[in-house]
This record gives sequence, structure tokens and C-alpha cells, in this order.
Amino acid sequence: MVTGVQGYEFGLLGPLSGRHDGRELDLGSPLQRAVLVRLLLAQGRQCGLDHLIDALWEEPPVNAVRSVQTYVYRIRLSLGEERSRLETMPGGYQLDIPEQAVDALRFERLAREGEALRAVRQAGPALRAFDAALALWSGEPLSGVPGPYVQRYRRRVAELRLNAQVAQLECADELGEHARVATELVSLIADHPLREDLYALRMRALYHSGRAAEALAVYAAARETMVAELGMDPGPELRELQARILSGAEADSAQSRPGGGRAGAGPTRVEDARDVPEALEGLEGLDAPKDPEITETPPGLRPQQLPPAPGDFIGRERLRERLRLALRPSGEAVAISVLSGIGGVGKTALALRVAHGIRGDYPDGQLYVDLRGDGGQPADPTDVLVDFLLALGMPAAAIPATPTARAGAYRTLTADRRILVLLDNASDTAQVTPLLPGTPGNAALITTRHRSLVPPGATRFEVPVPDQQEAVAMLGRFTGDAEIAAAPELARELVSACGQLPLALRIIGARAAARPGRGLGAQLLRLRAEEHQLDELRAGGLSVEATFQVGYRALAPVQARAMRLCALLDAADFPVAVAAVLLDQAEAETEEQLEHLVEAGLLEPHSAERYRFHDLVRAFAARRADREDPVAEREAALVRLTMFLHATLLQAMSATEQAGSLATHLFSVPLPGLRFAGADQARTWLLAEHTLLVAVFSRVLRDIPDASRLVVAALSVIASSGLFAGPAHQRELERLSDQAVAAAESGDDLAWQAQTRHIRAWLAFIRGDLTAAETDLREAIRCERAVDDPVPFFMSTRLLSVVLADQGRTSEAVEFFAESEAVAGSEDDPNSPAYFALEVGRLFTALSSDQAEVNISAAQHVYEVSDRLRRAAARR
Repeated sequence: MVTGVQGYEFGLLGPLSGRHDGRELDLGSPLQRAVLVRLLLAQGRQCGLDHLIDALWEEPPVNAVRSVQTYVYRIRLSLGEERSRLETMPGGYQLDIPEQAVDALRFERLAREGEALRAVRQAGPALRAFDAALALWSGEPLSGVPGPYVQRYRRRVAELRLNAQVAQLECADELGEHARVATELVSLIADHPLREDLYALRMRALYHSGRAAEALAVYAAARETMVAELGMDPGPELRELQARILSGAEADSAQSRPGGGRAGAGPTRVEDARDVPEALEGLEGLDAPKDPEITETPPGLRPQQLPPAPGDFIGRERLRERLRLALRPSGEAVAISVLSGIGGVGKTALALRVAHGIRGDYPDGQLYVDLRGDGGQPADPTDVLVDFLLALGMPAAAIPATPTARAGAYRTLTADRRILVLLDNASDTAQVTPLLPGTPGNAALITTRHRSLVPPGATRFEVPVPDQQEAVAMLGRFTGDAEIAAAPELARELVSACGQLPLALRIIGARAAARPGRGLGAQLLRLRAEEHQLDELRAGGLSVEATFQVGYRALAPVQARAMRLCALLDAADFPVAVAAVLLDQAEAETEEQLEHLVEAGLLEPHSAERYRFHDLVRAFAARRADREDPVAEREAALVRLTMFLHATLLQAMSATEQAGSLATHLFSVPLPGLRFAGADQARTWLLAEHTLLVAVFSRVLRDIPDASRLVVAALSVIASSGLFAGPAHQRELERLSDQAVAAAESGDDLAWQAQTRHIRAWLAFIRGDLTAAETDLREAIRCERAVDDPVPFFMSTRLLSVVLADQGRTSEAVEFFAESEAVAGSEDDPNSPAYFALEVGRLFTALSSDQAEVNISAAQHVYEVSDRLRRAAARR
């Protein structure tokens, strides 16, 4: 089911459908539909090309990039006059379709609203929200759409639907609709026979409908299923519910459950013991549940060490639910979960929120320790055991002296109890192992920055940076929702400037509270100044820089150097080969150092052999580079990388069958660069590394004037290749050409000035700005006349003749064409300007994408107009 907004309607909660102003959209082939789904569910955020490829294939084919580009192009065509909604961005695409136009996104929003209303005990409005959310479904979600991403999403949204159905029925039960709830749960339980919460809800609904015997029969069926399928009895909640029904106490339990008491019809109780045999008629084989024998712990020896959970915690619903399920008491093993992620992402806050939420499952106590694993002096587990043993009631004089004996005493005291241990900020597996309880029924929750910390039997959960929507909600909780509602776009920009890092958002909230008159706009302006960004992200005892500094100090010198030099790259991500050039060492050695950074939570794996920094981590590492690495070393690394990229561009030219003698006229470098098997492979590399190329070249033009000629030489190759994946790529190249022209104008090298002007003129010509192209070409020709180099002079006069002809100024065009012909030479002479121009045209066609968003007609147009001008000149 879909609901139109701004003319668009997209249905995902059933067979995929799309309409615009009532017109059915042609959504194309199954794989094209899979690309559309991935873009729609990105919710207006950029979706990387690699993400689209991963959405379609587990093992991408060799032509994966070209195929995805084709699908994107066809989706853009299907949007008709509003095709600009699908924009090509650096490294990916962005589809601007509002949330209200996508039924799946509306479903999730309504479900979240329902949960929020339940949290404040508004069962009626919550029920209406869940009803509206579930009414959007019209069948199997995305039926017929292929790909691993859709498969994962289908599973996820099905679980969200089930959760919404359960919440809907819980609200209905609170409002007294017990008979309806009991009936609708029959099919849900049949579909999900291992969901204990469904059995519990049906037992309550039946009991409050006056059907106690049926409620107990539901428990019997649940126990039979659990034993048959899992080899274990139902969990404590279901057992306790059965006991309350047997005792008639369930009527008093409503206020203690999430969602509060019930309105409407009151519960029907089993009034006295005489009614119990009648209620149990036909259930003679059912034994009351018995917990394992647990040693009674004196109240004073039930440690309650958990620090308070942040009162302003928000979001992470899905991860919290997964953690809660993973930490459920087990009769077979200690439940162990590990939360890993970068510093400041909110691991401890999440762990505390979850730990407090499951205290009821661990009535014998909760232990807590900060293991200081992200610094230079991690806590000694032997010392931590002393604190734990004291908390569990062991007299100080009885605590063993050796680490092994202490660990044994700890496991003895925690045996046959239900205790939750929160090990915060752990450094490695060796540190946490002695602190883990030894017997089933207990649980341990570990937080760490180190990805490899996963004790045997543990489940690891990566805590990601929240998405924009959740980050804005966090900011609203810290600063006040009214300020966010008054300036939502400003809030989104501020969240982006903070890299969506929860610690940074909390600091912004603290600063806003300290200076209420300053406003979000003033904070955003201060954050945008790169040199002050980290300085602005500190308040009181909170500091983003200090958080990263702790992990940085623990690195070995070579790892710290790798982090600093890789931060010189402003690109979103980078491959191992590029990092190896920056560090001037072998790729295997570089990869090992990068993996150490990943392990330390200071770098993230992006895809196979690619890595990326969080924006604020990059800012921190760049500041360390400014302070620790000599300017000469930083500049040498960037120049080395520029030479490598230029050499690789030359290899991309050589990979085409038409490469010819172009390289003999272009600036050469002493590095080999990467090699390519053919034009397709070269084209793929150019597309993948476009953002990195632009970032490196822009940095060099800005900071290293002496290396500007290297960049201009590389720009010549890029411009000649014709590979501009949409207007966004071309705009970036145009900004680079502006920088190059400015750098050239600062000196007195006329050949360099002419080259930069010609590059910018060619880009303007492709864009269709003939006036700008003419201005730059006339200046280039002025410089080339003084230099007396026939190849650039020929290229500029020939292009200017085409520009003038396109403006209808044929007479002038013929004059400049004649000048170009005078120095052209033969197209059969590899050293002639004419041959060079012919090779450029062939290269442009060979390396250009065949997608519609790339203007591959420019070279053909130059050739056709030149041919007309040649005939016109011959008639004079």
C-alpha cells in the first residue's frame, strides 16, 4: 500500500510499485528494481556505488559498475521531468524522494511513534499509530525483487512488522480488548512458535477474559514446544506468569509491566483454592515450573554497581533489542555480548541502558568496572577480582593471594546465581577472561574499541555512528526539541559537522545549555572552521580530541605515523595501494598497519582492501600530523602520491587500443603506477578513485605550489579521457581547473598558463558555456604564440574554431581553423599535432562511459564541425 506525496507513490510492503501523479512508473528489470529499492531506503542520503553493487550481488560480475550505472540511468529516465531528483554524487548517487512517499519508511515512522506513545502510557493513541502502520502492508514485501540487500531488508522489515503486531495487541489488551487479542494471537503463535512474548500475551488476554484454564493450557503448549525444539523450559517471565495465574495474583501484575495498567474490563480471578482444580481440569500432566536450585543470597550481598544510565539516552532501538535477546539467561552457557566501536560512539551509554533494562533477569546483582582498556594503563584483572569478591561478600582476609585462586573464588561465588557483569572499556580478551562468570545463568556485557576482543562463545555487536535522523533526534534530546523544530535544516548541518558522533552531539548540547543565547547557527559557524573544529568539541570534562588521544597514545610509532599520513587524504575512503605510496612502503606492510588501526577503533574497513576515517578521527589525525610531522615529510608524501596517480592515469591511457603516441606529448613521472588489462578496467578505476583524485590534486594545488605542474599534467589526462560521471564530477574538475589557472597565473611560465586555460576551456565547452570557453582559449592561444609549441597551439586554435562556429561566427571560425591547419601536419605522422588530436578523440571515446549522463559526443562534435570548416576554408 502506498500514499502519494508530491506526486510520488512507492510501495515496498508488497510487490514493488511506483506511481507519479497517478501514472504507473516503469520500474524495469528485477535488478534495476533492486537498485531503486536501495536508493529509496537510503532516505535521501548518498548511496555509494559499492553499496549498490553489494545490494545486487554476493559475488559481483566483472561488469558490475557498468551495470549499476545503466540501472541508475534507466531509473533517472523513468522519473521523467523530475529526473534531477536522482543526482550523481562523488562516489555514488542520491535519490531525493520524501519519506512520506515510501510506504516502508512511513511504516517504520508510525511504529516508532507508537512505541514512543506506549512509553508515556498513552495506549489509545499508540494503538491508532500501530493500526495505521500495519494497514500499509499489502503482501510479501518486495516480492520478486532479487539481491542480498533486499533479502536482508525483507527479513528485517518482517521482524519489525511482527514487533508492531505484538505492540498493537499489547495496546489493545491494555484497553480491555482481551478476546480480540487472544484470537489474533493464535495465527501469530503458529507462525512464530518460539516467541515467548506471544505466549505470555495470549495467556494474559485469556486470563483477563475469565479463561484461566485456557491460559494455563497455552503455557503447557509453550513448554512442550520449547522442550521439543530447544531442549529447554520456557524463560523466567513465562514461568512466573504461570505461577501468578495459578495463585490468582496476575490481576495485580498489570501495573508492573511495560505499558502500565489496563483500562476497560477488569480481570477475572480464580477466587479461591477450590477453583484451582477446576481450572486445571485436563492438565494433570502439567508440572509447575521449577527454577534450578539457587543459593539464597543475603540482600546486603547483592551488588548493585551499575552507574546510572544517561537519562537523555535515545535511539538504538534495534540494537538494544538484539542485545537484550543475546543477554537472556541461558541454562547452557554464560551469555556474553561484546559492544565494539570507535571512541565517542556511545558504547557505554548503550551498555548501561541495556544493563539497567535487564536487571530483573539477574536478581542476584550486577557488577561493574571500567577496565581503562583504551589508554596506556589498563586495569589489572587480578586487582578487579579483589573488588568483585568484596562486593560478593567475601571477607578481605579470605581473598586468595594468587590470580588463579582469586578467579576460582570468583567463579565459585557466582555459581548457581544470576549475576550480570558489565566490563566497560576492555583492552583485550586476556584482560576480560578472568572476570567472566563460569556457570550458566550469568551474563557478561563487554564494551571495547578493539574489534578482535571476542571471548569464546561471545556475540559481537558493532555500534555504528547513528544515521542522520537518529543523530538529529539525539541532538534534540541534548539541546531541546524546540530548538531543533525551529531550524531542522540547521540541525541537520550541525549533525553532519559533528560527524553524527554521539559524544560530539552531547558536547554541542552542553555548550548550548551553557550559552542559551548563542543558538545552533553560531555553533555551526565555529565548527566549520577546520582549525577550530576539535577545539569547539569540548565542554566540561567531555572532549572528542581527548577521547581519540587515549587510543592514539597506545599505538606503536609506525602505526601512529600511518594514521597521520593517511589523514592527509580528504577522500571518503582509500585503497591499500594509495596508503602504501603515502607511507613509501610495501602494500603488505601497509595493510598490517592499517589493520592495527582498525583494531584500535581509529580506522574503519570500508570494503575489500579499502579503509575510511570517521570525519572527526581524520581531523584529529590531521592535527597530530601538523604537530608531529615536518612539513617537508608531509609534502613529500603528497607529491609522491600525486606522481603515482598521474602515472596510473598514463597507464589507463596505455590500456586502450588507441593509446598511440599520446604519452610522448605528456609529462612523464618516474613511478610505474597501477596497470590495467584493458579500457574497462581502467574506466572502473577512474570512476572508483575520482573523489580521491580530486581531493589529492586540490590539496596539492592549495598547499604545494611547486608540485602544481604535476597536477596540471594529470588534469590533462583526465580531461582527455572524457570520464565525467555526471554533472557533479565535472563541477569538481572545473573547480580544480580554476585552482590550476590561479596557480599558473601566479608565475611567469606561459606554457603552463596556456595548458591550464585550455583544460578549463575544454570543460566549459563540454558544459556548453561557449563564452567562457572562448575567453580561456583566446588567452591560451596568446600564450602559445609566444611559446611556439605546435601541439598545444593546434589544439587550442582548432577548439576555438569549433566554439566560434557553434556561435554562428563562421568567418572567424574559418580563420582560426586555417591557423590550426597550418601547423597540423599529417594524421599519419605520430609526431604531428593532427595525429595527437585524433588520438585524443579516440581516447575520449574509449575511456568515456557509455551512459547518457556522460557527454561522449563532444569529441565527435569537434570532428564534425572541423570537417565542415575544412570544406568552408577550401572554398575561400
